[in-house]
Amino acid sequence: MKDEVQSPQEEAPNTYWRWLVESWRYPLGHNPAEKWYGVVTLLGEDIVLFIGLAVAGNYIANLFDMPLVHHGSGATFWAIVILFVVQIITILCSMVGHLFVFGNTGGFWQYVNKVAQVTNWNFWIAICAFFFLILSLSSGLLGFGEGLVWIFYALFALGSFLLVVCPDPGTEKMIHDPFWGAVIYLVMVAVVYAIIWGIALSILINL
Repeated sequence: MKDEVQSPQEEAPNTYWRWLVESWRYPLGHNPAEKWYGVVTLLGEDIVLFIGLAVAGNYIANLFDMPLVHHGSGATFWAIVILFVVQIITILCSMVGHLFVFGNTGGFWQYVNKVAQVTNWNFWIAICAFFFLILSLSSGLLGFGEGLVWIFYALFALGSFLLVVCPDPGTEKMIHDPFWGAVIYLVMVAVVYAIIWGIALSILINL
């Protein structure tokens, strides 16, 4: 009877707002979530960030009346696509490393939730970056916006790395040394990033 009472309620997903707040307080804690929480959060952050980048990119393209820069909008679009692909690749590499260490990932969407949870401070970083990028149109604060964009992706990479070596509290047991999972993740990321960087340069040069 006691076991029956403890059942699903304890593992029931939080409301979206509560999940956000708990992720800010305990990024690596056990925080049950609906499947859509993570992907909606990541897409929302990306959209806010990408709008800011697109506006700033168009402003710079119009500011410098040069033939090369007239392609600023196209370059911004491809930069956005490439950065989004980098996020997906990073998540997949993290999943492989985590799978090696713990033998289970809980499924793709659940893992996306974990990545979103551990990197949810990006929610605020994306908003601040957006305002700095927009304000840069008249106040010269573009450097602050660009810096926050780099911090955004650095935190995303750090969170994805931490999930390789950190189990979900109380639900996962280690089957291999986390060091090797970290090595697998870093090697995969380095190889894939090098390929993506080569493709990105090719696209931007062609523009």
